[in-house]
Amino acid sequence: MDQINIQSTAPVRGMQNDIAAEIRKMGSDFNAEILAATRDLYIGPLTDLDRSGITVTSDIQYGDDPERNLLDVHVLDQKPSVPAPVVFFFHGGGFTQGDKNGEGEIIHGNIGNFFARNGMIGVNATYRLAPDNQWPVGAQDVGAAVAWTREHIADYGGDPDRIYVIGHSAGSAHVATFAFHKDLQPEGGHGVAGVILMSGTYAINPERVAPNQKAYYGEDASQYGKMSLLENLEWGDFDVLITVAELEPINFGMSGTALVAELTKKYGRLPRFKLLLDHNHPSPSLSIGTSDETVSAEILDFIQGPES
Repeated sequence: MDQINIQSTAPVRGMQNDIAAEIRKMGSDFNAEILAATRDLYIGPLTDLDRSGITVTSDIQYGDDPERNLLDVHVLDQKPSVPAPVVFFFHGGGFTQGDKNGEGEIIHGNIGNFFARNGMIGVNATYRLAPDNQWPVGAQDVGAAVAWTREHIADYGGDPDRIYVIGHSAGSAHVATFAFHKDLQPEGGHGVAGVILMSGTYAINPERVAPNQKAYYGEDASQYGKMSLLENLEWGDFDVLITVAELEPINFGMSGTALVAELTKKYGRLPRFKLLLDHNHPSPSLSIGTSDETVSAEILDFIQGPES
């Protein structure tokens, strides 16, 4: 009998063959060169996206910092006839860098526009950075942005009771810390219907603390235990989708699956989990809105159900 090779490199659900092949060539590492190369793969498709028919209200201040506590609201010119779900996005950047927009609004603006075109309200937010702002400031900023949205999003046609928050990389750590730490939430609770946690790290290994982690969590290793999300989480009444990319450093996969395991063990119910085949660390957020539906279709299904 012929041996069957099940390790297919064929793209799934719309990823272009050339992009999948180039991402696989980069391997499973992540550094500045891979970030730049991955952006180069997607910048053409992102630049070509149709931005007509969408109004973006930019740089709304949701917190005390006039430069970092800013968000953009993306809405179809024709407002929804009934209150629409709201989808937030918090970018990555290793706790020390990153912004809600890159290359104008081409990078990350694609995410707000995608959800607007799919009958929702897109919100694209940024937050304060380390080392000037350390744990738990990122989570506090997520909470402040959610609070602003619950108060104001009805003015844009959004439903304040159907807010879904996406975090990628460091943004995922901030979103998860806010969502699963009740002591970091306002008196009324987290205020979200669900969270999508993409390629985050949810614990600190005191024996292998990267410089960017020290910038955010500080130098005092005795405090890392209480700062870690794992072993300190409290899951409430909201839905959870956790994703990791097939071709990113294994510590992201280990952290994501550890979060799945701990939620399941502690609460007796499984969060939704997705391994994103053919993706590396930066590519999932870059793909949203393009013909590569491997990520966007999964998120739509999570929010709207299989009929989306």
